[in-house]
Amino acid sequence: MVTRFNGTHLQVFYISFLVLFASCGRKGPSTGDVFSDNPLLAQYEGRKLYFQDIAGDLPAGMSGKDSAQFYNSYVDRWLKDKVLLADAASRLADKKEIESLVEQYRDELMLMRYEDQLLKEKLDTVVSREELERYYQSNKSNYKLESTIFRFVMVKATKPVADSRKLDQMWSSGNTAGGLQGLRRYCDNNAEVCFLNPGRWYKWEEVSRHIPSRLLSERNISGGMKRDFADFNYSYKIHFLEVVHPYEDPPLSFVADQAKRAILHERKRKLLELHKTERYETELRNKRITIYSR
Repeated sequence: MVTRFNGTHLQVFYISFLVLFASCGRKGPSTGDVFSDNPLLAQYEGRKLYFQDIAGDLPAGMSGKDSAQFYNSYVDRWLKDKVLLADAASRLADKKEIESLVEQYRDELMLMRYEDQLLKEKLDTVVSREELERYYQSNKSNYKLESTIFRFVMVKATKPVADSRKLDQMWSSGNTAGGLQGLRRYCDNNAEVCFLNPGRWYKWEEVSRHIPSRLLSERNISGGMKRDFADFNYSYKIHFLEVVHPYEDPPLSFVADQAKRAILHERKRKLLELHKTERYETELRNKRITIYSR
């Protein structure tokens, strides 16, 4: 966390800092006005360090003395770096490679920022259900299950089960909005763990630690299966709404997020390539491009 300064707070802090800075044996900042919003603290070979360059890095909660020490250390590090950079600039015989890399990085950074801007302005991020379905049917082979997945609801209540009759009534009401809402309230106060999101897909390894392996296993679950059982510590109510095993095709609802990302990635690629080609052809027509190798 850092402390930010502006306006009056900056001025008040700077006055305190100026006194402490000087008391540590350092020359005060070079400024004609101690109320300057951005006084100069140090300079070397034309490079300058201003107060606001440092103010944002000050850790929160520092005392006045600690703050002055922090600034003194910061100024020293900054000056040492600049002295070493000056040495490097004067002693490195071949700086062309570095300059080339800097230029290359600058170009790449500008392209990246510009592409991001284009995508924000022009990319359609709405993917219809029909488009998802078409993509899924064309790329179904890319989505293979490595483990069983399922949609289910479960209540694991601590024994002795509180309000067991009420729990049975809410459970028997099924996956209605009212029934699930009641179960959630019940679970907040009486259950060890609950899974009450019937639209979500789970993998067996995500929930297996909550289910006794001797009573239920990945191999013997199936869609529509209901189980109501207990062990020494807990009472379990489980309803498997839909189960898909690794040898079966995963449902679209399970891969929808991945499919949407893939569709949008392809849209981005096409949009950027189209824009690049259009701009290139425009500059060719306007005779602003010269090609010497053709």
